[in-house]
Amino acid sequence: LVDKMNRLKEETQKMLMVASCLGASFKVSAIVEVMKNISDGEIRSSMRSSSSSILTGSFLLNEGESFASRDGSVSSFASSIKEFEEEGLVEMDNETGRFVHNQVQSAAFELISPEQRNSFRAKIGSTLLNTLSPDELETNLFEVVGLLNCAASETDTDVERDQLAKLNLRAGTKASDNGAFDTASVYFQAGRDALGSRGWEGDYSTMLDLCSDGANACFLTGDFDTMNELIDEVLSKDIDTKESYRVSDIKVKSLLTVGKMNESIDAALEFRRQLGLPTPQKKAASKFTINREYIRVKKLLKDKTAEDIANLPELDDERYEMGQRMNEHLATSVYLLDPTMYPLIVFQLVATSLKHGLSPTSSPAFARLGMLLCGPFGKPHEGCEMAKA
Repeated sequence: LVDKMNRLKEETQKMLMVASCLGASFKVSAIVEVMKNISDGEIRSSMRSSSSSILTGSFLLNEGESFASRDGSVSSFASSIKEFEEEGLVEMDNETGRFVHNQVQSAAFELISPEQRNSFRAKIGSTLLNTLSPDELETNLFEVVGLLNCAASETDTDVERDQLAKLNLRAGTKASDNGAFDTASVYFQAGRDALGSRGWEGDYSTMLDLCSDGANACFLTGDFDTMNELIDEVLSKDIDTKESYRVSDIKVKSLLTVGKMNESIDAALEFRRQLGLPTPQKKAASKFTINREYIRVKKLLKDKTAEDIANLPELDDERYEMGQRMNEHLATSVYLLDPTMYPLIVFQLVATSLKHGLSPTSSPAFARLGMLLCGPFGKPHEGCEMAKA
């Protein structure tokens, strides 16, 4: 296959080189854009010596000249597109090409000098980054960032490293939104590598997001060692409690996931204290304490119906929202470890919802209250009303 490609026209080879870096399928317009913006000399210098020597007698552009000297349209490269299609290397569907086999793509990639592959791919990524429209960049974000990452270690300036870190954060976030957490972890790691040791001082906000979102991706893929390293790194910094919430939340969930109930409870209670919110003590609750807190919740409920509760305003205090999330984790862990604490956590979840507004934690909170009323408190009618709420 490599020998076959070496016999193709120079321009066709160069288009195949670029296409091989874009993936198994590619837009012809993207190849044209790259070849318009990278000089012929730069592309030729990236070719294997065997390829370039074969081309000695073929049509060559002057050193430093680019393919932009053509009209720059897809049609101006029509003969090359026709050639690699006729040779059975690529299948075309309108403006989209697809290598007929991954070995064909690999052979096209072999046209590039091994010493130049990373820099060549990064050059393609940089060209696409600077020429694609915002919508096109979003569509091709993974491909562009992947190309730029090929030469990340050769990035010279802090400005370029900061830009690369932000692009990896953006790609990682998009991958996470699509549920591809393994892929997201790779982008978050690449972003942290781009910032390096100057990360926290150079771009604090980006580094915080890369570590926090990276820890979440690692948690969801079961990479607990890396997750714990990232959590510890964030918590070792002198940052605001709200900024440490994401990793604290992951820490509580992960400890609960691996069965470390005591540690999970301790972490959740400690975070609520840092928020300055009322926090129960970690000990068995007496009947007196449980009944006292129940009476307080009952006063807040008064004669509210399920409809009245559903029409309460939304919670708009970030501090209470974080506290509610921690209480939701606590409800699970104390139910398993110390059931006497369970009613206190449920009452706190319900009371906060009634006083400060509804949040995603409110629905399970009222359901839990309904369970308590139908069971230990012997008030099934009131319990059913809470379940409706």
